[in-house]
Parts: sequence; structure tokens; C-alpha cells
Amino acid sequence: MSLLLKKAVNLLLPQARCLACDEPRRMTPGEALCTECQIKLEQLRIRENVCDHCLSPTRFNTPCAYCAQGGMVGIRRAYAPYVYRDITQKLIVRLKFGGAALAAKPLADEMALCVSGMRFDAMVPVPLYKTQERERGFNQSRLLCDIIHEHTGIPVLNALQKMKKTVRQSSLPPEKRTKNVQGAFGLAIPVTGMEILLVDDVRTTGASVRECARVLMISGAEAVYLLTAAIANPRRNA
Repeated sequence: MSLLLKKAVNLLLPQARCLACDEPRRMTPGEALCTECQIKLEQLRIRENVCDHCLSPTRFNTPCAYCAQGGMVGIRRAYAPYVYRDITQKLIVRLKFGGAALAAKPLADEMALCVSGMRFDAMVPVPLYKTQERERGFNQSRLLCDIIHEHTGIPVLNALQKMKKTVRQSSLPPEKRTKNVQGAFGLAIPVTGMEILLVDDVRTTGASVRECARVLMISGAEAVYLLTAAIANPRRNA
């Protein structure tokens, strides 16, 4: 490469730190990931051997172990582009706890493709408690919704509110997560007769989204679907 061409590349692609590997790379302004991490992210796409209903890993047809144990109560179907590990985990952690709003874009762009052409009355982000949102500077689920809306046109509705502060779910063992969020969410805007796309960053045990879906359904929603950036469920049918 000639010196002149190198200078042109350096000018057009200034160095920035990749949000996944944290290395200084030549990146297009506004990009969250370097080329190497974009390739790694693609390798984490959910492809096969998953439950048609919830996307949990399974070797057999539905119902999978997660569904059979009530993991999808109140949720008609789940959509997600990625498995939660490596690059996706780093992006989501940076988004939620590192203040890196830019990390939402590569995730939300692919989330939008998961529901492209589908019709929903509204997207509803899983809410944060007011002090948590102030500390973070944004609600990551709402940020994902806003980007998805740009692609799909699905309206965003802040129909839920978090009524009380809870212990961070990731700090609790799975068996305590359901109790931790019981009664934590309430209705903020009527949803009667609406088909809702509930949006969150990652589904692990699903306790928070089940509680959100419960509130929406008892408030008159016609159906609740779930869209997350990633699925984290290591259990597999034997």
C-alpha cells in the first residue's frame, strides 16, 4: 500500500476501540465492532437445534425442557438473533453496565431482521426502576426498541413501569429470580386487545419477561411475543 493510500485510509477510518475486544482498530465512525469481532458475532447466530417456541437448545421437537417447565408462560413465541456468550455477552454487558449506548446498534439491527414483515400493535421495552435508569443514563431495552422502530416502523409504547427496585437478576441463583421480580412491574398505558412485542436485551431464566408478560396479559393484551438480542439457556434436552 502506498504512503498516500495509507494516509487516506487513516483519515477515512480513524482509530477507535472496539466495544468487544477493546483493542484500537481502524473502524468506520459510529461502528461498535471491529471487522474481526463482526465475524465472531456472526458465528454466534442462532441457527438450528433449537426449540421452535422459545429458541432454547434442544435435540428434539417442542416442548423442550424450558417450555415444559413453564419458561414461556404468557409468551406466545420468542425471537432472537444470537446466543448469549463471547461477543454478544461483552456487547450487552457494555450496553447495560458500561454506558456504551453504541453497543445497541449491531444488536438491534439484527433483532429487527428477526421480526421483519411481522405485524405487532406495539413494542414494549422491559422497564428499569427510575433510579437505575438515571444511573445508566438510558434504558437499554428502550434504546433497542428505538433502533428496531427505525427499521420496522413498529410503534414503541412505554406500557410498563417498574414499581420497585429489585436486586440485580444476574447476581441471584436461578431459583430466586422469579420471587425477586414478583410484583415489580405495573401497567402505565392501556394495552387492551393489542398484540405486543416485548423487548429486552437477553433472556436467561426468563423471570423478568414472564412477569412483564403476566402484567400485560391480565391487563387485556391479546398476545405477548418476546424479542431479545440473545438467548442464554444452557439446558439441553437429553
